[in-house]
Parts: sequence; C-alpha cells; structure tokens
Amino acid sequence: MARLKRRPGSGRVAGIVCILAAAVLLAGQSAPSEGDAILAHLNAAIGWYHQVTGLDITAGQPSDILYLENARNSASQALQLAFQASQAQATLLAKNKNGQSSNPANSGTVNLDQQTTLAKAIASTNDRISQNQAQLDDLNKQIASARGKQRQQFLAQRDSLQGELDLDKTILDALQKIASVNASGENGGTGLVGQINQLKQSVPEVFATANKPASSGQTSKASRAQDSGLFGLVSILFGQMRDIHDIDQLISETAHLRDTADKLEAPLRDQLKGLVQQGRDMVNQPPASDPAQIAATRQKFEALTAQFKQASAVVVPLRQEMILLDECRGDLQEWHNSIESEYGRVLQSLLIRVAIILVALLFVFVLSELWRHATYRYVADQRRRRQLMLIRRFVTGFLMALVISLGFVSEFSSLATFAGFLTAGIAVALQTVILSVAAYFFLIGRYGVRVGDRLTVGGVTGDVIEIGLVRLYLMELSGTGVGLYPTGRVVVFSNSVMFQAAPFFKQLPGTAYAWHEIAVTLAANANVAAVEKKLLEAVNSVYSRYQHAIDHQHSLVQRLLDTPMATPTPASSVYFADTGPEFVVRYPVELQDAARIDDEVTRKLMDTIGSDADVKAAVSGSPKLRAAIKA
Repeated sequence: MARLKRRPGSGRVAGIVCILAAAVLLAGQSAPSEGDAILAHLNAAIGWYHQVTGLDITAGQPSDILYLENARNSASQALQLAFQASQAQATLLAKNKNGQSSNPANSGTVNLDQQTTLAKAIASTNDRISQNQAQLDDLNKQIASARGKQRQQFLAQRDSLQGELDLDKTILDALQKIASVNASGENGGTGLVGQINQLKQSVPEVFATANKPASSGQTSKASRAQDSGLFGLVSILFGQMRDIHDIDQLISETAHLRDTADKLEAPLRDQLKGLVQQGRDMVNQPPASDPAQIAATRQKFEALTAQFKQASAVVVPLRQEMILLDECRGDLQEWHNSIESEYGRVLQSLLIRVAIILVALLFVFVLSELWRHATYRYVADQRRRRQLMLIRRFVTGFLMALVISLGFVSEFSSLATFAGFLTAGIAVALQTVILSVAAYFFLIGRYGVRVGDRLTVGGVTGDVIEIGLVRLYLMELSGTGVGLYPTGRVVVFSNSVMFQAAPFFKQLPGTAYAWHEIAVTLAANANVAAVEKKLLEAVNSVYSRYQHAIDHQHSLVQRLLDTPMATPTPASSVYFADTGPEFVVRYPVELQDAARIDDEVTRKLMDTIGSDADVKAAVSGSPKLRAAIKA
C-alpha cells in the first residue's frame, strides 16, 4: 500500500512541462524558411507551365502556332531549370544544416540539445505510464477482495490514477508526433527534397526522355473569317478578345515568376560576390613561407572553391531560367500583337459584311417601293393591282430572307441539309395550307375568280367579297326560284376546295348575267305559232332596254377566251307536258338587276295576254318564272 501513496499532480505537471517544451520547439520551427521560398517558386513555375500549355492554338493566324510552340518549349525548359536549381539549393541547405553553412543561424533546424530534451521527455513519460499502469493493476486486485469503506477508497484512487494515466498517454502521443516532425525535417528524403520530388512527379511530361509529338497544324479561327458568316465573325471576335485577355494574364504571370526567381537568386548572387572577394583578398596577401600556413591557405582555397561550386550550381540554372522566361514573355508579346492585328482585320470584315447586308436590304426596300409606285401608277385594274402587290410582298420577303441568310450563315451545306429536313416537315404538317396557297394562284389566274363573281361551292351560292392567300370569302345568297338575296352571313372556304371532288361553279370570266326563263301553259286547240310570236315580242321589248350591257359583256368574253360564242338573245320553244303544250321563253338578265328585269318581263307578258283576246283564249294558265339553271 505504500507504493500507492504518491503525489497525484506530479505526473500532470511533468506532462504539461513537456507539452510546453514541445510547443517551444515547434514555435522555433514555424518561422518561414528558405525551403518555403523554394517550394513557392516551384509551385508558381508549375502553375505557369500549365497555363502556357493550356493555351488555344486556333486564336489567330496559322503562323501563331510557332509562337505557341516556342512558348511551350521555353516553359518546359524553364521548369526543368527551376527544378534543377531547387534541388541544388535543397542540397546546399542540407549541408548547411549539418554544420557546413557559413551562417548556421538561418538553418532553422533543431539542434542536438533540443533533440536530447525531447528524447528525455518521451522516456520520462514512458516511465510514468509504466508505474501508473502497475499501480492500477495492484488496485484492481485489492478492489476485488476489499469491502465497505476500504473498497470505496480504492475505487476513488483507481479513478484518479486512471485519469492521470490517460493524460500521460495523450502527452506521449503528442511528444511522439513532435519527434516525427523533427525527424522528417532532418531527413532530406521526406523533407524539402522529398517535397521537390513529389512536385516533380506532377509534371512527368517535362522530364520524359521520349520526343514529344509535334502539334498538328490546325486551321485557325481567323483564317476562316473570310468564309464565315456574321455569327461566325462575332464568335471569332469574342474568342480573340478572350485569347488576348488570357495572353495578357500569362505575360503578367511570367513577369511575376521572373521576379520570384530573381529574389531567390539575389542572396546567392551576393554570396558568390563575397566568395570572389575573399579569394581576391587571399591572393593579394603576401605568400607564406611556413608549411603550416601554406597548408591552411590551401584548405581555405579549397573551401572557397567548394562553396563557390555549390552556390553556382543554384545561381546558373536560376539565371538560365530567367533568360528563358524573358524569351517566353517576348514570344507571348509577339503573339499578343499578332492576335490584336488579326482582331482588327476580323472586326473590319465584320463591319464590311454588316454594311453590305444593310445596303442589300436598302436596295430590296427601294425596289419594293418602286414596284409599289409603278403598280399604283400604271395598273388601273384593282384585281391586277392586288395581285401584283401580293407578288411584291412575296418577292420582297424572299429577297430579304436570302440576304439575311447569305449574311449570317457560313456553312451552306449544313444549311441546305437543315432546310431539306425542315421543308419536309413543313410539307407534312402544313399540307392543307400549302395546297391552299397553290390554289390561290389558280383563283387569281386569267380565268380565275375576281371580287363580285357569283360562285357555287359545296352547295353554297354567294358573291365573292375577298380572295385571300389561303381563304375565299363569299357573301351567302339564298331564296326561292330566281330571286336570290343576301342572308347576312359570310361563308369562308379554304382555297384548297379547288382541288376537292365537290363541284365548283363560277360565272364566265368578265360576265355578270344569268339565264332566266318564263313558262306559259297553252290550250290544246291554241294557235301556237301566233301565241309564240306575240309573247316573244313582249320579252324582246323588255330585253332591248339593257341589251347593250349584255352585248358588251359578251364581246369581253369572246376577246378574253378567244372562242366564238353565240350572242345571248331571248329564245322561245314549245314543249308538250302532261297538262298540254307549254310555251317557254329563255332570256338573259343582269345579276344586279335580275329582280327588276323579271318583274318587267312578267308584267309585259300579263299585259300582252290581257290586251289580246286571241292570246288570252290560247293561254290556259298563269306565267311561271324560273331559273334556266339552278344556282
């Protein structure tokens, strides 16, 4: 039990002291060192190399590939020299850590006393852990046989001892980590040299012995500017602006990397100057006669030579690296100037193309206006004028679309393929509309339909009030017998009805008259010839009032159709029906005055029948007015 009586806080105090000592050691190592500067320089060089190799070779002219290849070669060689200088400087730092440096205060390593102190702290902590573990095992045995208050006392001691043991283990783990950090700092393979080697593995292509494949010549964007459309030129301009910005940024990075290498070289350059000055001072000293002095002088010269070789092994590659960086910056600047020049040429091409498009559109607009003025001035027929204006819209739209297509599109083969698929899809989806448009040109043709014509389409009779590109508008007419009047509705038909199986009736071109007939039932014993003569004279007396209009329309039809046709005049005939002989007179009537003419013919026939006794005796029924052809 006497072994258990120890000061509980003594182990903790010792552990805290060890932690503080380790913290002091780490604080001495956390200051920035030359190794950090070397690694920062390598990281900047690797990032700069990746930026150079990642540039696009299609930014400017095909000759710009030479600029890029030169920049890539310079970047590869500069990175090799950066690694060579870094490795040489890491070796120099390692020798300085081993006591060969002329300025050991800058080594930043743990000295022998610090290592000894750390080892003693680890050993002391291990001893305490062993003692506490042995005491803990004894307490567990005593607790198993103890009873009452003694057991409670042992349990309290075990808890306290267990807490101290856990603290000691934590302290030991921290000290071991500190020792491993110091060991890695002392070991060149896992320290600065190891980090340099790891960075070297991130760019294996730079140190590959095999020849790198040459970049294949690619057609640059700018070289295709003359074959590109408006969209292509704009995309090339934006690409060149982006490339100019990337090259400017890379030039700035190159200058920054060059400054970093210069700062890294500056202390070594000063060291070389100091070594050279020391050698000159030693040469200027009077020669020694004592063999011991001669041997000491020789040793000094050898030491200076070794130091000079070590420093020059770092300075020479750094100086070569800076020269290559200057060359690379010059290549990048020439590349920048080339792309700027090409940017101006592409911008000029873009402005010229825009001007050509605007001039072409202006020409189409002027042509359209001249067409419109000429149509209204020299074409008096409203129907022909409307047709010419519609054709003008089609031609103007087509020319504008053609100008815009030629200006904006560069790949006409792709455009033709796309247009083919698009046309096929439109033809399937809009076949009714296309058919209606095709029928429109039949409707407005020489023998087509004009506003005012009377049509019968699908059982609907009406007068044409509008002929659209895809639709036909009729004012619906209805009535019984020969009297037709507007119903107040407009009937709309698709122009494609022209190609349907349903009948399509229209007036003769240039005519506005129809045939009506009037029938009179005669007695069986009537003098048919005498009655026919008198009734026909009555109809002719009415027809003579508007005969000139019918004859004018008839002459127009003959000239239009270039076909001889019989002159429309009233004609009579006698038919035998179930009720007896029937006298029928056919006569033409103007469509606009059909009701008035029919009324005058009917009244004239009634007056003739009522005033002549022979005719009245021969007629057995009232006259019946009807259309010669169903409307």
